Amino acid sequence: MNKEQLKKYNNKTASAEEKRAVETWYETVNGAEAAHTADEAAQLKEVIFNRVKSKIEAEKEVPVLKNRLRISTAFLAKAAVLLLVFSVGAFFYLHKNKPVSFASFIKTKKSTIKPGDNNAVLTLADGSTVILNEVANGQIGQQSGASITKTKSGELVYSFAANTNAKTTAINTISTPKGGQYHLILTDGTNVWLNANSSIKFPAAFTGDNRQVEITGEVYFEVFKNKAKPFIVNTSQSEIKVLGTHFNVNAYDDEAFEKTTLLEGAIELKRGADKALLTPGLQASLSKSSSHIAIKEVDDLDAIIAWKNGYFQFDRADLQSVMRQVSRWYNVSVSYKGPILNKEYSGKIPRKTTAEKLIEMLHYSGINCTIENNQITVKP
Repeated sequence: MNKEQLKKYNNKTASAEEKRAVETWYETVNGAEAAHTADEAAQLKEVIFNRVKSKIEAEKEVPVLKNRLRISTAFLAKAAVLLLVFSVGAFFYLHKNKPVSFASFIKTKKSTIKPGDNNAVLTLADGSTVILNEVANGQIGQQSGASITKTKSGELVYSFAANTNAKTTAINTISTPKGGQYHLILTDGTNVWLNANSSIKFPAAFTGDNRQVEITGEVYFEVFKNKAKPFIVNTSQSEIKVLGTHFNVNAYDDEAFEKTTLLEGAIELKRGADKALLTPGLQASLSKSSSHIAIKEVDDLDAIIAWKNGYFQFDRADLQSVMRQVSRWYNVSVSYKGPILNKEYSGKIPRKTTAEKLIEMLHYSGINCTIENNQITVKP
């Protein structure tokens, strides 16, 4: 299947024969593995249970990411100035930036606003809640025959209890606040990472003929493949159907577009009567003001999931887009004094950086900010 055929399908210019060929290809890609029989499904439960149990018993701390410096040659060719390379391995550069005197930087009042961390709330089927960063490691409950365990490395793992065959479905929700993130493993083995100010609603055990979840905010999935049970992600604007694949969904309410980016496998995205098929490297954008599904190629997939790997990474982002990410991660509000700069910013900064250090970095790209009482004020 080539990109031109897929483009014609998504643009609705494909003939009936071409449309059938694309849809047949899609089913072949996602259905490469045979469907699980009843016996295989039972064995799968045991395999996942044993794998998770072993993981919990032999768990290790997540390795600290080393600071890296990545510079796009193509982008630097267009950039007017490389402003600064920080010793912590972060950099920030600006298109057509005018030199800024350090004396113009208004010093922030002494305080320390720490970056976000593993922080989420689990809401069980009966409405009771568990604050995950306060509860001790180990088993914290059971739902629909699934054991819920918090690991030492900060994951929440749902695994089938031995000899359990759940008939009912308990719906659970995990929500991250501003300044929070979390990693979840569902009972089918699917890995889910939630960015700040995000949520996922899911059944503790998948008992039907599909695996449906509902999300808000930004979530990255690595879906366990099971042809017999498609995995379906619902947002406020779309339905995403997969069998086994890696993809990122950015569906924040305060963003102009909902963006779904595919890293591995294939997905089918629906919005009302419209649908599109994605191959790795493609991104679908949905505007709240239009029913059209726009498809484009993504040059740097690492940038899409930089948040999951511990970084802010901007690619020609406008000022307000940069500050929305800062606001979510540091749990601060942002206000603007004077006109909003009509400039584009690109760069990479570790998310472990304190807000005060981040403000210094932003200053070198011409973004002058002050912090006071958990409020960032952006000035011309």
